[in-house]
Amino acid sequence: MFERREPSGEEIARRAHELYLQRGGEHGKDLEDWVRAEKELSEGPVAGLAKTRAGQAVHAPPMSKHLVS
Repeated sequence: MFERREPSGEEIARRAHELYLQRGGEHGKDLEDWVRAEKELSEGPVAGLAKTRAGQAVHAPPMSKHLVS
């Protein structure tokens, strides 16, 4: 349903570090964390782009900072 996106190395590293911390800082699983982070980020929706049921890409407007509490 969503377009695949190509996450940057920085995004993957940030998410992999989050996974590392969630595991309590256990060493030796850095490759597993990297692969999982890359997969999670690649499968996520592309920011600002969604598809209708007909498969047409539509751009979602950015959220206003005033709407967030």
